[in-house]
Amino acid sequence: MSRIHDSVSAQFGAAAAAYTTSPAHSDAEALRLVVELAKPARTDRALDIATGAGHTALALAPHVAKIVAYDMTEPMLRETARNAAARGLANVVTQQGIAESLPFPDASFDVVTVRTAPHHFADVRAAIGEMARVAKPGARIVIVDSASPEDASLDRQWNHIEKLRDPSHVRNYTPSEWRSMLADAGLRITFEQSGFATENGRPMGFAAWVRRMNTPPAAVEELTRFFRDASPALVDALRIEIAADGAIFFSVPLITLAAVRP
Repeated sequence: MSRIHDSVSAQFGAAAAAYTTSPAHSDAEALRLVVELAKPARTDRALDIATGAGHTALALAPHVAKIVAYDMTEPMLRETARNAAARGLANVVTQQGIAESLPFPDASFDVVTVRTAPHHFADVRAAIGEMARVAKPGARIVIVDSASPEDASLDRQWNHIEKLRDPSHVRNYTPSEWRSMLADAGLRITFEQSGFATENGRPMGFAAWVRRMNTPPAAVEELTRFFRDASPALVDALRIEIAADGAIFFSVPLITLAAVRP
């Protein structure tokens, strides 16, 4: 577990500023859905796990009494604090730590969110268990992450692509895996939606996608070949498009889940 945490810290510490300006992570419509599913109230105490540059925490902040923006990477927390200050959000508190061991008492939060991060968790089941533990009875939990197709071959290919681009990637989970993990944590799913991550309504640009993670040139070359030679099934699963000038565009499969702690 510590090896994975070290890999994530190294990878994302260097990329913190890039995540503030990432169109996929700052997508206004995607953030609006998270807020809608969280059903925040002015008196709520909220927690955003693996906050990154703080996009989700900052979207929730105007609707709650306090939100803890939690991340294991110090440069990401500095970026979140800077972004919160720039928006004049005084109720955002940053705290460092890992998702698998949350330093909060049982039943501490009315809202718990995590977005575009569980595929990096060293032990996703432990993290979900911790999310359930710190949620108050009746609390809303919202999870958004890149997902894998149920087809085993496409699942392997997509996770291989993700690992090539970012060695700190652990696994994109299938919708059925997510349902099982939430049920095992004692959470009741109230909303499930499979779709695709976009950059404010547009497909993901391959060049920006690898640049954001500082993917090494050799891996970029291999990934380029993978996308250009993709099978029809993989083209369909990732919505791969090759532009006339050779530029590659695609869409990341996404799952959005809302649950409550009974």
